[in-house]
Amino acid sequence: MDVLTQYIKKEYSFTNNNLLRVQDGYFNIAYGTDANYQMGAAISIASILENNKKRKRNYCFHVFTNAISEEYARRLKLISEQFDAVINIYTIDERILGKLPVSAIWPLSIYYRLLAFDYLSQSVNVLLYLDSDVICKNELTELEELYLGDKFAAVIPDVESTQKRNQQRLNIDFQGKYFNSGVILANLLQWKEKNISDQIFSLIRNEGDNLKYPDQDALNIIFRGRLVYLDRIYNSIYPLKSEFEKKDKSNYKKYITEKTVFIHYTGVTKPWHEWGAYDASSYFRTVYELTPWKNDRYLKAKTKPEYKEEYKHYIYQRSYIKALCSLFLYQKIKIFN
Repeated sequence: MDVLTQYIKKEYSFTNNNLLRVQDGYFNIAYGTDANYQMGAAISIASILENNKKRKRNYCFHVFTNAISEEYARRLKLISEQFDAVINIYTIDERILGKLPVSAIWPLSIYYRLLAFDYLSQSVNVLLYLDSDVICKNELTELEELYLGDKFAAVIPDVESTQKRNQQRLNIDFQGKYFNSGVILANLLQWKEKNISDQIFSLIRNEGDNLKYPDQDALNIIFRGRLVYLDRIYNSIYPLKSEFEKKDKSNYKKYITEKTVFIHYTGVTKPWHEWGAYDASSYFRTVYELTPWKNDRYLKAKTKPEYKEEYKHYIYQRSYIKALCSLFLYQKIKIFN
């Protein structure tokens, strides 16, 4: 563990409480993000604070990333002051992750959650990890009070369509309970006691080429048999591409319900993209307007996958000129890269 933690540096700590001790009365929540998802993590933090403000709950957030701008730190400080929450920012020296498998789809940042678990296990007993594209819609009361005992974590099984595929791919019987790693309530007492970091990183290094989702597959394999399973309301997965695939404006209501606690916007298109203007995105966009980002425009496409999906959304939205621009830029990148 010491080998890993020396590659992590706490850069900022925002709090109004000079006597804060993280262990005392604070519910700890962490994010692992690179520059592309930093804004998403900030809005996720604000969504939790906004939807739990009546409870007067104390929250301590931990953002693990590879680089921090002064402007991003300033904006997180404003959120900390606005909601009276503790926000810590850490930078990661990616050299520690240099030998782990990556791809165009899965950058090194997918491993930040593992480093967050390892680093915080020195001072925190229970940690909620969230992906940066997860938005809070309701109070966290029941999740915060959950007792993990000797279990490694509380998780939510992935969508049914992935279960059989992952079981066959890994040749492991998960009994329909292969979980999505975007929402994990981790028992860091067990993480530390069982040296889970060593087990997971060893598995990824040795079997990485056989793991389609390296960090998520490894967590599923190592945690198997030591899990608490939560209701779907804690990880309501909704890819915005469903809008043009289903062509049904109310389709999202099958997945995002009155009881939903966390909405997980998986896939290329996020609610912070200009072309992601749907009712399903409103849970993100309403909170966005409460933050220091409220005067910023939503993001434009920058990558080939984004242009490709942007085109499909604009066709569905009947914004044909925008769709043609997206198609042109997609083809341009495809030809010259």
